[in-house]
Amino acid sequence: MEYSSTKNLSSDTFNNALSSPNEWNRKEVKKQLSERGYLIGQSIGEGSYSKVYYSEYRKSGQQQHFPERRACKIINRNKSSMEYSQFLPREIKTMIALSHPNIVSVYSVFEFGPYVCIFMDYCRCGDLLQRIQSHGKLSESKARLLFRQLASAVQHMHSRGFCHRDIKCENVLLCSPSHVKLSDFTFAKKCPCEEASQKLSATFCGSAAYAAPEILKGIPYHPKRYDMWSLGCVLFIMVTGTMPFDERNIPETIERQERKQYFYPDGVKPNPTIIELIDSLIEPDVNARASIDQVVDCAWLQEVE
Repeated sequence: MEYSSTKNLSSDTFNNALSSPNEWNRKEVKKQLSERGYLIGQSIGEGSYSKVYYSEYRKSGQQQHFPERRACKIINRNKSSMEYSQFLPREIKTMIALSHPNIVSVYSVFEFGPYVCIFMDYCRCGDLLQRIQSHGKLSESKARLLFRQLASAVQHMHSRGFCHRDIKCENVLLCSPSHVKLSDFTFAKKCPCEEASQKLSATFCGSAAYAAPEILKGIPYHPKRYDMWSLGCVLFIMVTGTMPFDERNIPETIERQERKQYFYPDGVKPNPTIIELIDSLIEPDVNARASIDQVVDCAWLQEVE
């Protein structure tokens, strides 16, 4: 993979950029990118410290009838928290290390003063949450198709010694109605295989609606098992169109999680094998919670359409 940057990418590079002169702005950044063949279009998403744009790339010296379409995430570290700036190099390195058809790929990275520009896959159909909000819950066959892809991505990630720590519907992007990619590795970290290490994490990451009880209680947790709880929440939302827990009252949410008090909406009766899978993931006992290999091999995902 070609990796581009106005500086060599390292932790020192990111830290040093924080003290760079403030002559850079988004207009100048877009001009610099244009000179390198990247045309930045309209905004297609926004985070706390970044904006994501549709972009087109034409290779220098080559005639291309159709440009390569990319998503460009532009981060202004002058406006980001110190914690986010520390996570950023890890996010990029994780995405570069993980090559999988259901994980968003990074193609190039540029740095201009406090601005970091990450060019990655453009997923034209938005995210899974948008899809469910606009069209309702998924059919069982569509849920199986998309969840199988998501499970494959997580299995690859875990097998390579990484965890995500922010799996949610908003981070599952649709390249097409039948092809998803896992995105946003802001909170990803290197995690040794479970057999070799039981090292726990203490950093609160992710979204409360998808967070396991050990996260909400603020105790050290196994990051890969956290990913599995979040997967269970995503699957529940896929097949019901609703959230399993209401995160507005955290103490009450923790109590309901620990008692496994989540309910399917009236009129929604998923396949018993789906219910069994969700129950194995939304499991408060970390040691009893399903692993990604168990999910991939489960009866429901093995069913043929």
